[in-house]
Formats: sequence, structure tokens, C-alpha cells
Amino acid sequence: MVNDDKRQRPLPLTETLVFDIVEYLLAHAGYGYSTEISSFMVSHKPRRYTSREVVGILRNRPMFRHAQSKDRKGGIRWRLDLLQLERYLAQKGFQERASDMGIYDKMRELKLSQITATVMALETMDTTNVNEVYADIATLWS
Repeated sequence: MVNDDKRQRPLPLTETLVFDIVEYLLAHAGYGYSTEISSFMVSHKPRRYTSREVVGILRNRPMFRHAQSKDRKGGIRWRLDLLQLERYLAQKGFQERASDMGIYDKMRELKLSQITATVMALETMDTTNVNEVYADIATLWS
């Protein structure tokens, strides 16, 4: 009975924003720039979020990490740390909600995509392009 009540309650606004950002990053290969993420959130949920709230969540949740970027076309580049996201969902007790939203399936697809890209980069490696392969892998995983 208690679990049913807890499940029926809506998420707090902050946690809803976390889920919205996670879904955005999962739809964009696990990466996004601050400006793009906040613009998307503010334009698609105009009555809910401000740009400052979005950036605050990005800075203060463990699953959102700074990523390496050669350019800063849209602010800081962020990446979704899937291992931290799994821990966060378990710690907060949001596994069932995440499963209902299809987040675990999207996480699995992203993991497979990143592993496939890594394997492909390694398969193209020879002694002449080590730096290029290293740069590709570093960009993918950092």
C-alpha cells in the first residue's frame, strides 16, 4: 500500500528536471552543451524551468560530468555518466519510474553505441594513426 502511494505521487520538480535532462542527453548520444540543453528545456517546458535551474542541476548531480571539447560553441560540454546514473536511480528509489520511462533501454542502447564506436576505432588502428585513434576514443569516453 505504501509503495503504491509513493509511486502515484508526482516527482518533485527538481527530480522531474533531472529526468528531462537525462532523456535529452540519452537522445543526443550522451552529450550536450549547456546552452543547448537549457534552451531545449526552457522552450519545451516554459512554465517549469529557468535556464539557471537547468545549469544548477547539471553542476550539482553526479551523473552530469564535464566533457572534453575542442570548442565551446554552446557553453560547457556535458556528458551523461551512465554508471553514476544507475547509482543515482537506485539511491533515490526511482528504478521503477526509470524503467517505465524506458530509460534503462536507452541507456543500454547508448552503452552499445559507445562500445561499438570504440571497437571500430581500435580496428582502424595501425602504427601511423595512433594519435587519431587515441583522439577518437578520448572524445568518445571523456
